[in-house]
Amino acid sequence: MADFPVYPEVDEGGGIVQEYAPFVFGGVMLIAAFAFAGNYMGQNANAHNAPPDELELNLVSPVTNIIAKGSLLPDGENFDIVNLNVLRKQTVVSLGKGDFVNASGQVFISPASIDLSGKADVSVPAVKRLALAPSPSKIEKSFKLKRTEKQAVVAQRRARLAEENCMARAIYFEARSESELGQLAVARVILNRVKDPAYPNSICGVVYQGSNRRNSCQFSFACDGLPDDVKQPAAWANSKQLAQKAMSDSKGTKIMSTATNYHADYVRPKWAGSMKRIVKIGRHIFYSDS
Repeated sequence: MADFPVYPEVDEGGGIVQEYAPFVFGGVMLIAAFAFAGNYMGQNANAHNAPPDELELNLVSPVTNIIAKGSLLPDGENFDIVNLNVLRKQTVVSLGKGDFVNASGQVFISPASIDLSGKADVSVPAVKRLALAPSPSKIEKSFKLKRTEKQAVVAQRRARLAEENCMARAIYFEARSESELGQLAVARVILNRVKDPAYPNSICGVVYQGSNRRNSCQFSFACDGLPDDVKQPAAWANSKQLAQKAMSDSKGTKIMSTATNYHADYVRPKWAGSMKRIVKIGRHIFYSDS
């Protein structure tokens, strides 16, 4: 006869409860968590949907508690009063009325500074009438005058440049190989002729006098029939500088103050015998007609 194993007796109802108890407990906790979360979200939604007045009340409440702390402010004052006093003080001081602010920083106006009589102060001088603007005709006339003056200045400048150019050409073509003293001596002869009534009263007039007749002019380069081309730039620049220098020096050297003629030492013109010889500078001999 075979032997079968013997198992302990099991209470079927209690075993089932112990087996499924953890799952039941977890489900209950999960439902409770969802319920708590839904309640919290509902409260936040209500707070966001609350009227603006309630929100402002909730936000202002902590600030009101801070303002109510009297230990931070003088007695009987709050932040609004302090800021108002500071604003008044800054405004009065910026207007230059510092005498209206006392030592405590409060603004006041002395009763003596207010005139309640309604009478004007006769000591205050009357305001002068503003000068009327000039009429359009006067303005136009002043513009015309200035325009005329400007044109005169421009004309003088152009004449000055033309005179300097004529003087520079005479120095360049007549004496560029001479020393600076010899070139200035030629320039002095031209200036002396301008002052002499017997000659033209301008530098260009003196330099080009008689240039319309071949070999009959006062300065040979002006009527020799050759083109007046500048071929030595350095000598030309030097001639322009010496022309400006000679025209700026109204007196020049005393010995050349009366010189009106000159010629090269390798020629003997007819007029030389009737004039007074003054000096020889380089290859040029200078004369005076007095």
